[in-house]
Amino acid sequence: MSTTSSITDNPISSIKEDRLKFTRYSKALSAFISESGTPLTIGLQGEWGTGKTSMMYMMREHFQTREIATSWVNTWEYSIFRGANETTPAILKGMLDKLKFACEEQGLWSLGDEADQRIKKVGRFLSNVANQAVVKKTGINVKDAVSGSESAAIFSEIAEVKADISMIIEKLLDDSNNPYQKVVFFVDDLDRIPPSDAVEVLEALKNIFDIPSCVFVLAIDYEVIVKGLEDKFGPKTEENEREFRSFFDKIIQVPFSMPTGAYTIEELLTSKLYEIGIPIPDDLRHDYAKVVSSTVGFNPRSLKRYMNSFSLLRRLRDAEYLEEKEKNEKSPDQHDDFILFVLLGFQISYPKIFRILINDVQFLDWDAAFALKQGVDLGLVREVVDKFDEVLNDKTDEIWEQIIYGYCNRDQFGGKLDPYLKVKWETIIDLLEFLRKKYCLKNDTERLYELLAKSMSFAAITNVDDDVETKSSMETKRKVTRFGSVENKYEVMLKDESTNLETLPRWNKIAIEMEKISEEYNLTIRVTASYVNLLSSDGEFICQLCNLQKRNLVSVVMSKKAEDPIPPSEDGFEFNSAKNNEERYAIVVWTDAGTDAALAFIRKSIESRE
Repeated sequence: MSTTSSITDNPISSIKEDRLKFTRYSKALSAFISESGTPLTIGLQGEWGTGKTSMMYMMREHFQTREIATSWVNTWEYSIFRGANETTPAILKGMLDKLKFACEEQGLWSLGDEADQRIKKVGRFLSNVANQAVVKKTGINVKDAVSGSESAAIFSEIAEVKADISMIIEKLLDDSNNPYQKVVFFVDDLDRIPPSDAVEVLEALKNIFDIPSCVFVLAIDYEVIVKGLEDKFGPKTEENEREFRSFFDKIIQVPFSMPTGAYTIEELLTSKLYEIGIPIPDDLRHDYAKVVSSTVGFNPRSLKRYMNSFSLLRRLRDAEYLEEKEKNEKSPDQHDDFILFVLLGFQISYPKIFRILINDVQFLDWDAAFALKQGVDLGLVREVVDKFDEVLNDKTDEIWEQIIYGYCNRDQFGGKLDPYLKVKWETIIDLLEFLRKKYCLKNDTERLYELLAKSMSFAAITNVDDDVETKSSMETKRKVTRFGSVENKYEVMLKDESTNLETLPRWNKIAIEMEKISEEYNLTIRVTASYVNLLSSDGEFICQLCNLQKRNLVSVVMSKKAEDPIPPSEDGFEFNSAKNNEERYAIVVWTDAGTDAALAFIRKSIESRE
């Protein structure tokens, strides 16, 4: 199978292309229309990109095996290079032209000159409509039209046009040379033309094409219609919402909301990524689908854009790897792909949270200082958490979760409200927690942080954020920082203005001793920008020397058996439990004597393991 680098943003044109299980819905709608009374208008409701056009294409395919003639107009095409006063007449005229064309294409248009003349007559009338005011007199507000001085003439012309359209439909259905018993007009892309034009098209359809034996299927977004009605009713409020809904109900007899929640996104995602050369392992298919549901959601068009961006970033990453192959330990694998996909989801759906992650991707280590930098007062957040303990505590018991909650609900703490983040804070926390559970084996964060750091710079390439600090952070995090030795990291820390120079010698003494222990016991030592880790030969966590904080402390995290008690504290250093992890505890050192005692304890603990 040949692959391509991107997915086109075209609707499917046949049932065999269906990956979202639309077929069952299109089949049911088509059967309903075939047996329905007329005239009837069905509104396929959904935001831009939810598959309305694809649904109508499949319905039209079903009608090919039924006794139904169809006409398809794309309203957006009729609005291009036309002023607002010309759009509605052009669309109405196009509906009849497309009906004739579709029947001719099937070899089933055998009406004589009389029908052709009537079509031309209707077309001339609609083409001569000079402006939208006249459109309102001819279709949108017939009652108002007949109250003026020219009412008799206008009413007569309207009635004659409607009679001509009725006659055309009647003759088509009575013609023994075709099997047609009904006509279905598909009116697409009403949500792509100006909202006021969309409203006028709807009213014109209601008043001019309200004809027996006709069914209208409209691709529509309710919010677009609301915007188009604001000139008439004012901005929508709780008080006038009923007026908006009444207008919609007057036009649409059968509303059908696009079943975005029922889409089989997992199948679409897997097949589309395979088409662009990105196979998804079976054990990760559900994980990818979970990320989609937590970010862009079930909008097929948004998902296609997501996958195209993913394809581009993946190619850029692989190109960089090949260019610097000698410097890299291993080639990108399926986990690098997945993390890149997750970060891209944050970048697209939660750009403000993505900005925070760019500043510090090691989210499990966020502290109070980092919270303040993000404008989050943890004290105020904790007051709210304590107040609503049963509701919030399971999601906000850790500092990083409290920072996410506080940032997304900043209006509660004196900040500016982001309505979208306010309702999405739990989803964001759940997604980050999902990453922790998947990649922090035995609560070792190194693997997760390494994967995130490697992919962060690539995920930011398609970011449109113009924040200067974000761009600066992005540039400095192009690579995972690895040091060849403790000495190299010490030299970097020594030159860093933020380093606590009083505490640095104690940190360095512990790091050097860890380096010696790794050689003596054939352990693995990893010196990164965030910590110094000791691991067993099979990768099991032993201990971790944390980076220096602003306080005059050095912290070492040790592993232990869950059932073992935490040792008693000694002079110069103390033992603390590791939050949410019964298999670890922390040694906190603040004096030189405590450093020596802590080192003796660390060495003894490691020797006992061996």
